[in-house]
Amino acid sequence: MFTPEQVKPFITHADPLVSNAAIRFLAETYKYPQDISALVLEKLVAAPRKEDVYLHRAAAFPQTKVTVQAMLHLLKANLVTGNARIFLSRMLLGSSPDLLKSHLPAIKELDEDWYDEAAERVRVSELTDEWVRRMFNEETQKNSGLDYGEIDYDTLDLLLGEMIEREMLQPRETMDELQEQYTKEPESVRTVYLMQAAGKLKIAYALPLFYDALKSDNDLVAEQAADALVRVGSEEVVEKLVQMYAEEKDGFLLLGIVDILSRILLPSAEEALIALLEKEDHFTRIAKLADGLCRLGSEQALPVVQELVKIGYDKDYVELKESVYACCVILGRPLPELDEWRREIAAEDEERAKKLQG
Repeated sequence: MFTPEQVKPFITHADPLVSNAAIRFLAETYKYPQDISALVLEKLVAAPRKEDVYLHRAAAFPQTKVTVQAMLHLLKANLVTGNARIFLSRMLLGSSPDLLKSHLPAIKELDEDWYDEAAERVRVSELTDEWVRRMFNEETQKNSGLDYGEIDYDTLDLLLGEMIEREMLQPRETMDELQEQYTKEPESVRTVYLMQAAGKLKIAYALPLFYDALKSDNDLVAEQAADALVRVGSEEVVEKLVQMYAEEKDGFLLLGIVDILSRILLPSAEEALIALLEKEDHFTRIAKLADGLCRLGSEQALPVVQELVKIGYDKDYVELKESVYACCVILGRPLPELDEWRREIAAEDEERAKKLQG
């Protein structure tokens, strides 16, 4: 099974398939080793096609003075364009207010909207705890009842992040309010953000609520529950998810459970995925379990995944060949099929590109 430090150097790997697998692993497991943003920027500079780098996955990676300066340079020199520029700006604006403050004039020169967002981050960081809490309450109220596409996520994320950074949210009080909100309005904006807070605070006694919310038909509620379970990531979580997999019938829920287990860095999670794969007979779920094991870096599962690639799997759902290729490279397993797999992946990518071009 991968470790964050083992995966970290592969951020700068020449092959975008491997590099992006490394970025995705660290982003999805919420593991941020030192200097990962610097490595992402190093990869970005070296990449012939900037849009191929998974910058959208790196938005939450921690920044430093050096990386903030480097991002400003790349943006100012127009070395990054298109969607890559947008995602790079999200990385920049996700920096801590202390890092942004001295660069506000430079950000204003680049883009007025970016400046407004950066200045607001700085302003909020200088407010009292009472004002931050009041703003959060006002924003959750203001966004209540809106369609999910109309919610001001940026402001809510900023305020919640500030409250967590200042340790303003106490676990018991947060859980009590979450329980009350979830009972009354399980799909409200405030419920969703309290659930996010409980996950980031790793409140273990919120687990029963997370398990229940995972079964919600509301995608945003279920997504927050899944993220919270990954963040808690305990043996208890793994055990309960395995139990749910055996008991539940909803196909989308089962796929979601596999996804969560694929993001928990515990030997028991790897063992659970292997055991589930051995018993599974559903075509799509077999592919999902195999993909999850590759994402987790399971060397033990490689022979089974190799066989699946040979005999066939649900290609409409997952690109298992890409997952096992990246897994083998990071693990240092030089399988005889690796070069052939990479050529096939490149050919398939080229074919897809031609179809998109008409």
